Amino acid sequence: MKRIVLAVLAAGSLLAVESSNAPLSLDEAVALAVRKSKGAQIAQLRIEEAGAEFKAARSRKFPTLSAYGLGTYLVDPIEVKIDQGSLTPALNQLGTELGMGGLTSSLGQFPSQDMVLARGSHAPVVGSLMLTQPLFQLLRIDSGVRAAKAGQKEARCEADRTTAQLRYSVEELFVGCLLERKRFAEKGAELAHLERQLQDAQNAQQVGELLEEAVLGVRAAAIQAKAELTRCRQQYARLSLQLADLIGRPGEDNLALAEGLPQREEHPLEYWTDLAANNPDRQIAAATVEKAVAAVRAARQARIPDLSLMASGYSQDGVPLAARRSGAVGLMLSWDVFDFGRKDAEVARAVARRRAAEVNRDRLEEEAARQIRLAHQDCTYARELIALAGQALEYRRRAAERTHQSAVNGLALESAVLEADARLRKAEADLLAACFQRHLALLRLNFLVGKL
Repeated sequence: MKRIVLAVLAAGSLLAVESSNAPLSLDEAVALAVRKSKGAQIAQLRIEEAGAEFKAARSRKFPTLSAYGLGTYLVDPIEVKIDQGSLTPALNQLGTELGMGGLTSSLGQFPSQDMVLARGSHAPVVGSLMLTQPLFQLLRIDSGVRAAKAGQKEARCEADRTTAQLRYSVEELFVGCLLERKRFAEKGAELAHLERQLQDAQNAQQVGELLEEAVLGVRAAAIQAKAELTRCRQQYARLSLQLADLIGRPGEDNLALAEGLPQREEHPLEYWTDLAANNPDRQIAAATVEKAVAAVRAARQARIPDLSLMASGYSQDGVPLAARRSGAVGLMLSWDVFDFGRKDAEVARAVARRRAAEVNRDRLEEEAARQIRLAHQDCTYARELIALAGQALEYRRRAAERTHQSAVNGLALESAVLEADARLRKAEADLLAACFQRHLALLRLNFLVGKL
């Protein structure tokens, strides 16, 4: 039983190793990059933030209920009293008007001592509720809601652009790795050919059929081929490191990548330029214009007085001569009649921002159209290069087949076979490079029109 368990564990560990070493497809790399990217996470959080701002702006349309409470301790409670003799002048005036003369001469001061009419509590308590419903402010609030909705659109556009940029970067590095891997095979075949040629040259020198200068030239060519092979390996490691960082596997400089790439259709230039308005940066700029338009509207509506419907009530205990409970219903008006041009300046600033946003939107659309024309040109030339490289590959393949046949018949040296194989590998790499150039041009076109 123990042996069976150990065998199962060993098989599981072997499967885990095999799955971890499985070639990474492009879709898997993109999914990893999106999941691991801090930029994508930030973009998603900005969408949530914009959603909260939209809810907050929309909630300002509804009534607001405010509560207020106050509880204190008074060392000297509130008193309502009449001070001693404070009514004496009034009493004398009354007596004079009645023809009775001054009354205080017989009655004395009035009142004769301080008279407390009402005394409050040492700890008075007051509580109130107020319900307010904005009326004229609803116009400005609606402008704020529109601005918040445009902010949501802007956040979504930024998230889409971040995702598209990640896919573009991953696919560009992915294609670069595949091409360098093919170039590595080409450089390896070239080095094998030169090393065999160097061996033949050294043998010929030993029998006096070749001068030392020719041997030195072949030796230098072999060393140069080794250097090219090293540079190719370095380039692959550099691209692999960058791709590994994007997908959350830092430090891996020899990723195993699958060969499959998505197929994209070619279209005339007019098709792509008609879609320039869908450029990710232009879409973000368009949302910014919507926000700026709403800001101009809100700045102009700031001249409208603030009028609100209100209803309030309060309850108190401990304050003398005041009703214990009361309420009121009415309208509240607030209006800055004169503000020394502050609102006009706000409107002018909002209009300037809107114009700047519109110019930036048009600029980005024009820039996208220029980039589309360049990418379409690359795609056109890549298609021509693919045709030429395909023809060259066919000739190199036929030449290699004949060289191999000659070697079988004893009419060609092994170095000639290796040379034919090296040239065939170069032709294959050139064709693949042309195909990848077309692929990257189509990738660029799709990114520029927001189709990634």
